[in-house]
Formats: sequence, structure tokens, C-alpha cells
Amino acid sequence: MFLRKPVTFLALVVIATALLLSTGCERTQIPPVNPTPEVSIPTAIASTATATQEPTLTSIPAAALVNGEPIPLSYFNNEVWRYRDSLADKAVKPGDVEISQTVINYLIEQQLLAQEAHKNGYALSEADLQAKIDGLIAGLGSQQAFEDWLTNNHYDDAEFRMALTLASEAAWQRDQISATIPDAVEQVRAQQIFALTPEGAQRALTSLASGTDFGALAWEYSPESGGELGWFPRGYLLYPEVEAAAFSLEVGARSEIIQSEIGYHIIEVQAHESAHPLTTDARIALQTKALQDWLSAAIANSQIVIQIP
Repeated sequence: MFLRKPVTFLALVVIATALLLSTGCERTQIPPVNPTPEVSIPTAIASTATATQEPTLTSIPAAALVNGEPIPLSYFNNEVWRYRDSLADKAVKPGDVEISQTVINYLIEQQLLAQEAHKNGYALSEADLQAKIDGLIAGLGSQQAFEDWLTNNHYDDAEFRMALTLASEAAWQRDQISATIPDAVEQVRAQQIFALTPEGAQRALTSLASGTDFGALAWEYSPESGGELGWFPRGYLLYPEVEAAAFSLEVGARSEIIQSEIGYHIIEVQAHESAHPLTTDARIALQTKALQDWLSAAIANSQIVIQIP
């Protein structure tokens, strides 16, 4: 039974990169938001109890205000169109309300990341912005091809410049958050016996008590993997009760029956190191969690006013 969290990139923080850095002339395909149910993405909220100041008034219609800064209503509406375009080939499409919520949440999170980048001293300069645009034009082959791409993707020049600036600044801040994850962290290596029923788990426990080898029994119960969980850090396994047991056991010790939402587990700890190098997928999982935690905290401590129905 596969217990590790899947390797995934947060769609809410890569939509802009995929959208704005495409070099094709056709409509950009935006990755679906939250493609895997195991990864919980923080949801933006309409307001918070911690902020008391009034939002800064703006002269342009705004879909939302994030710490007083507007998300232009036109930008939101066009982003909805871009997201709809990306769903054209999908057999099952989300409804209008879900699409609007997905887009406004993404734009709020993008704004929060860009604001933090500014606080940390980073802002995309006009020269760097123009260099990025020149690179896109070169990749497309001509100024006219670029203008056609803008039209096909519901952009005008001003909005594209704004969107590319926000995407670049949010990406910079995301990289700063990802960089907080070290190369090596505390990890456990474990193997499990997995059963779908309590009776099956009890039979395994009885067999172990009679002297059956744990590894041999693990292969019997999980012939596709032998119950190997490999090395994993805290916050990586899908089922926290299994992970908690693994980190609480001594090397060589095994657990009692652990019930999770998918079945029953008996685990044996094979090794435990205070600093073991992260695999690529474990690093991505921890970086994803760090970003989720950062966004949750930023949302909780910001003044966010959503002004669309």
C-alpha cells in the first residue's frame, strides 16, 4: 500500500509561470488547481479578525483588496476566461462559482507573495520586465506573433506587464520559502504489514508473535512492494497516525495494529537518523507544506476584502 504523498507542484503558485512563460502562439493551457486530493491548498478568506485598518480606496474597480492593494476586476475577469480556456478539453468542468473561487484565491495568494517579496527587498525592475518580454517575442518569432498571443489569451499590453511582474515577484518569494527546507532532515526508514480488515491485521500480529519474519510477512501481505516505506521525514506520509508511530519507535521495534482511514498497519522501524538527505519527492513535499503554511499564516494576518459576488 502506497503511503507517501504524491510528488506534485502547487497549481496555485505555478499557473502564472505556465501561463506567462509559454512560447506558443495558441491559448495557454493552465494546470488544473489542486490536482490531487491529498494535498490541501489554503483557501483565501474574505476578511480577518486581526486587521482593523480600512482598506485603501482605489479608483479602479477591484475584485478584491489585499492589504489595501486592489486586484483589478478586469484582471480577475480575464483570468477567469484564461482558466475556462484551459478546461476546454475536459469532459467534466467545474461550475461558475467554483471557477470564480479558484481564480480569486489564486490571485489573492499571488498578491500576498508579491507583497512579501517587496518587504524582503525584491521587485522586478522595468529593465528586467522588458528583458523577459523581449525573450518571449524572440521565442514567438515576431512582435506580431506576440501580439496575437496576447489577444488569444485575453491580455492587453498593460495587463500582461502587470501579470508578468506579479508572477515574477511571487515566484521569487516562493523560492525564498522553498529555500528554508534543508538538504537533510530527521527521517525514519520503515516497513509495514498492511491489511484491509482488523482480522487480517490480527492474523499478522499472531504470526509475528509466533516467530514469523516481519519482512517475509510484509511481502506476503503486499507482494507488489513488500510494504517498504523507505526513508521519510515528518509530514510526508499520507496517514499521520502511521508516521507518528514510526517516529515514536526505537530502531528494530515494531508497532501494534494502527488503524487508518484505508485499513490496518503494523510497522517496523529499520533506521532512524537525525539528518538524512531528502529525496527529490520528499523535498518537494516539504516545500509544498512550507508554502501552504506560509500562505495560511499570511491570509490569517492580512486584511482581505473580496468584492465580487
